[in-house]
Amino acid sequence: MNDLAVHIEALLFALGKPQSRSDIAQMLDCSVADVEEALQSLRQGSRGIVLVDDGTTVELRVAPAATQLVERIRKQDYSRDIGRAGLEVLAAILYRGPLSRSEIDFIRGVNSSQTVRTLLMRGLIQKTAGTKNTRSGFVYEATTETLATLGVTHMSDLPDYMAVQNKLTALEATYRSTAPETA
Repeated sequence: MNDLAVHIEALLFALGKPQSRSDIAQMLDCSVADVEEALQSLRQGSRGIVLVDDGTTVELRVAPAATQLVERIRKQDYSRDIGRAGLEVLAAILYRGPLSRSEIDFIRGVNSSQTVRTLLMRGLIQKTAGTKNTRSGFVYEATTETLATLGVTHMSDLPDYMAVQNKLTALEATYRSTAPETA
């Protein structure tokens, strides 16, 4: 198996989501034809990931031959803006949190799994034990690193914190009074 096949396998494993052939070619600075040839090689064998066994547990990890590549690609991901979805989730957590994933989804009106995962990986939010009312048992809250990055020492130092809190409380009260009762 060639190095390109190893790099593709490790990249796909580390990114954890489907990638197009053209995206792979761009990330690895090669042609789509080269990617296709390497994919054929991958179909016949596998070496971009390795099985790590400590005697008690086993885990798949990136093969040593591809570690530098995966680190470079991840650093590129971390250097990108968190985008609008990330800002929405972060704002919800900062001004209304701590929140469960389902509460975040409700506030945004869409599934926020990937966005929450990205914010967790970047250390902007953390997962902590929730209450009995939380289905998963976990809630998400901002980290001290996030507050420091925003230049505040406490949540109440966020811009318009009390005004936003009051509006959110009134909005929630209105929603609860108009929401249909469930049996």
